[in-house]
Amino acid sequence: MSSRFDWVIVLPLCWMLTACVSGETTVKQAAQQRWNALLAGDLQQAYQYYTDAFKQTVPYEHFRNSVQGVGLWSKAQVQKVSCDVSGDKCNAEVEVTVAMKMRGLPKPVETSDLIHETWTKEGNFSDWRYVKK
Repeated sequence: MSSRFDWVIVLPLCWMLTACVSGETTVKQAAQQRWNALLAGDLQQAYQYYTDAFKQTVPYEHFRNSVQGVGLWSKAQVQKVSCDVSGDKCNAEVEVTVAMKMRGLPKPVETSDLIHETWTKEGNFSDWRYVKK
């Protein structure tokens, strides 16, 4: 039995699921691009992924001087992104690898850790931005 009521429920549900998948894909790409910029030492590019509120309170010069890890990070890979039901906030899990040279060892020692990031959508139909905690 198909009725108008079914479509009233199904269409918004489909739209929400599409929005979530789209948000997760977009955040995964943005998070990876931010990390690629950090790995390359391109702090100006990485800074562009932060929220407007962060950029209004932390000038680029302060940001550049506060970033630690450039040159130590050897790899970063976004593992998973999940968005909340509203579609305005997503959490990303990024595996970041650090390589440190140790005296007496021929190759750098690598260690990895899983970093949890929060991303938010700024405005309607706007870009996703990284929330610095």
